Amino acid sequence: MPEIDTDFSAKEPSLGYFYQIKYALWLFLNNKDLDEASLRIESLDDIDVTNVDVTNLYQTKLHIKNKANLTDASTDFWKTIRIWSEHIQSNIVDVEKSIFNLITTEQVPDTSILYKLKEGNLIPEEIEEVIKQLDSISISSTSKTNEKGYQAYNSLSSDIKKKLIKNIRILDNSLDTTELENRIRKELQIFIYPDYLDDFCDFLSGWWLRCSIEILTNSREFITYQELQTQINNLRDKYSADNLPNHFPEQLNISDKEVNDLKDKNFIRQLDLIQIKLSSKTTKRAISDFRRAYEQRSRWLRLQLLNPSEEEEFDKRLLDYWKNIFEIMCDEADENEADIEELKKLGKQFYLEQFAKNTPQIKIRDKFNEDYLTRGSLHILSDHKKKKIGWHPKFNDEL
Repeated sequence: MPEIDTDFSAKEPSLGYFYQIKYALWLFLNNKDLDEASLRIESLDDIDVTNVDVTNLYQTKLHIKNKANLTDASTDFWKTIRIWSEHIQSNIVDVEKSIFNLITTEQVPDTSILYKLKEGNLIPEEIEEVIKQLDSISISSTSKTNEKGYQAYNSLSSDIKKKLIKNIRILDNSLDTTELENRIRKELQIFIYPDYLDDFCDFLSGWWLRCSIEILTNSREFITYQELQTQINNLRDKYSADNLPNHFPEQLNISDKEVNDLKDKNFIRQLDLIQIKLSSKTTKRAISDFRRAYEQRSRWLRLQLLNPSEEEEFDKRLLDYWKNIFEIMCDEADENEADIEELKKLGKQFYLEQFAKNTPQIKIRDKFNEDYLTRGSLHILSDHKKKKIGWHPKFNDEL
């Protein structure tokens, strides 16, 4: 299908937000001296990082089409200057305790006065030269697009301009989205075996995105460097020999339609046999556990995180546990010569007390403690075409 490109395309702005969040992660991963740092998004700037008594502000400018040079009269530059100038005027930022970073995928030509801002550490004479040229541009330019940027810049006193220019850093030819992903992967590869790197990166990126959304929706203020390191360490532990990553941490919301679509599945018929209503929350929870366990086990096998022999051994232990207590229930039914209705009640009590309310502590690996996997795997066994397990004392006969 041919690519459709219109003047109304939102590709670049959408990628810009993605880039901003990814770049924030890269900033933390790429800096090893940020033990006390905290990071925010869309607060003082696109990104701001406060460490001890210094705040780094970052404006990120991603261009995926029509890349050009970042010139003295660049709209990107003057929009950024406007934001910084207004923050200084409003006392939102302390110009002397802030570093102002412009991250751009464009290039600053060596003929531009902005070229001097790439390295920082300007001597007073160079600062004066930059200010002189920026003053000239802001006064003589007729650009309506940059007008508010010029006004904000010119509202600063001469002394504040010097402090601002001294603390500006332009990082041009910055990483594009693909390069950024590759750099993040490279930083993370030291924590995990190569075969698991893709999954590890997906997990960490998902966590980082959730934290970023929480910041953007004001449900959290910032992310700390220590939080990121703790998350990496905890995640790395999930890929150890005695643990596994949990890809399905949330219970699924099962609709009535989904229940109806699955009503002929053996594990649902098993519940119906002991008078667990099809429309009940108990049945919906069983479906959620079944689906999560099935998908989780399948993903572990695809990623080669789980050996098929481990999966078989886990099922054998579940089957052995079930058989032991199931036979006790059957003996009770025989001793009491239970009738049809009593058998249903015994089966329902057996399922609810032994499996639904209290999950058997049988683990696929020692440190993987998610109960849904055990419950869901029991339902998988009850769904098997050979009906390996059941809840009703005479489930094989009844089904």
